[in-house]
Amino acid sequence: MNRFELFSKEHFFYLAAYSLITLIFIIISLKVRDKKSFARNSATIIGILKLSELAYRFVILGDPIRFLLPLHLCNLTLIMAIIAMITKNKFFLNLTYFWSAGTIFALLTPEVKINFPHLLNISFFSTHFYLIFSAVYCVKVFNFKPDFKNLLKAFKYVNLAFIIIFFINLALKTNYMFVNYKPTFKSPLDYMGPWPYYIIVLEIITFVCFLVMYLPFYTKKR
Repeated sequence: MNRFELFSKEHFFYLAAYSLITLIFIIISLKVRDKKSFARNSATIIGILKLSELAYRFVILGDPIRFLLPLHLCNLTLIMAIIAMITKNKFFLNLTYFWSAGTIFALLTPEVKINFPHLLNISFFSTHFYLIFSAVYCVKVFNFKPDFKNLLKAFKYVNLAFIIIFFINLALKTNYMFVNYKPTFKSPLDYMGPWPYYIIVLEIITFVCFLVMYLPFYTKKR
């Protein structure tokens, strides 16, 4: 099985291919009659895929449970997205929409070591692109229109998650969300200074990303 290389031809091919597939699913989702069932079915399928990945990592690879907890931001967002797609709850729609901004950084520097068609590769790219799909679905199908208060709530809860997970990391000797120290692989955090300064930079970038995602709705209201 070929190893995945960052910014390789395969990496850019995956980004292009999954972007096209995501676009196709968005177009299909806008045309299907039973949009609620489409949302629920897609959430169920992606949930099963993620659970299959975790089962493989635990049973086959022998990864300890403490490293399999869904405490990275994208995994937390995936949980929010699955709940939002099934329940259409505004709280989860809001977190899904804004928190999905982090997906771009994860896709540019993916924490995946094996090429397609390995399960770990398929699960990583499928679940992350599903966050983009679900964010669009929230707006286009569920007609979710966030205001500035929604932005502040999303920012408040992501910071609350940072704080809680910082202490979880201390207890479990893990590094979820990379709030305790930088990841061991190449990432955008390498250009943000040492700990804890990169946390401050990350906070600013997160808020700016949220503002960018809010901008289309701000301009429509004017």
